[in-house]
Amino acid sequence: MKIDEITNSDKLDEVPAGGLTQFARKAGSKILNKLPGATAKSKAGNLAGKADLGDTANNLHKEFNTYLGTQGKNMKAATGEDFQAFLQSKGHKTSAEIPSGVLQKKQLDDLLVSASKEALAGKGGAPKGAGKATAPAKGGKGKQTAKPTAPSGGTAQPKAPVKIPNNISKQLSGLSSAKKQQLAGMLQ
Repeated sequence: MKIDEITNSDKLDEVPAGGLTQFARKAGSKILNKLPGATAKSKAGNLAGKADLGDTANNLHKEFNTYLGTQGKNMKAATGEDFQAFLQSKGHKTSAEIPSGVLQKKQLDDLLVSASKEALAGKGGAPKGAGKATAPAKGGKGKQTAKPTAPSGGTAQPKAPVKIPNNISKQLSGLSSAKKQQLAGMLQ
C-alpha cells in the first residue's frame, strides 16, 4: 500500500481533513525526510504542506462550528451567508464563490479548504501591514509605532509607541535598503 492511497482517500474525512489522513501525511513526511535523496525530501515537503493545510482547514472548521453555536445553529443548518459572515468576522476576504442557502458537507469542506489555502498563501486576509510595526524612516529618531488592530467584536485601543534603543536605531539606519527589506521579511 502506498501513502497516497491513504492520504487521498475520501472515505476517511470527518472534517475537511480526516484524522487518519492527517496522521498518514505527518508520519509519511517524517519517514521520507529521513531518507537520502532529493526526491524523498521533496515528497516529504509536499506531504508536510498538505498536513499543514489539513490542520488549518480543521482548525477553521472548529472555529466556524463555534461561530455557528453563538448563532444558535449547527453545521447541518449552516448557510453560505453564515460562512460569509464568519469570514468577515475573521477579517478574511475569499475569492471562492460562496453559494447561498444551506451548505452541503462537501460544499462546506471545499470552502474551508479554499479559505485555508488562501490564508496559508497570505491571500484574502486583512490588508498587508495591518497590525504590524512600521520601521523608522532612514535618519528617523528611532521611534516605532504600531497600527492598532481591533479584536473581533471590539474597538481598537491605541497603543503607546515603542521606543527603539539608540544603538539598535543606529544599526538600522546604517543598513542598505536591500538589507532593510530582508530584515522586514524576517520579522513578518
